Amino acid sequence: MQRWTNDKWTSTLHRVVATDNNADNDRAGDGGQKLFKSARRQSIAFFVNMNGNAIVMPLETCVDETHPSKYIPIKASEHLIQRHNQSMMAKHKKKE
Repeated sequence: MQRWTNDKWTSTLHRVVATDNNADNDRAGDGGQKLFKSARRQSIAFFVNMNGNAIVMPLETCVDETHPSKYIPIKASEHLIQRHNQSMMAKHKKKE
């Protein structure tokens, strides 16, 4: 959506963090949002991907003289691979 809207709608970093949401458990002064570093958590991901040959680029309604395109056209499959590689590099850098 971010690429299609030329940054009018921005993506957020998706993180899953296990917390203790018990408001009565405010011993740490964090409003009951104590972070559990060793808590086991399960989630189910659901991904919807475009046709790999589809071209992804900002919509015409999101580009004008004062808001030029910030993105070059790219095939959906190439974009997905780029995003995956970026996330893997970030994960690798955290381990260093």
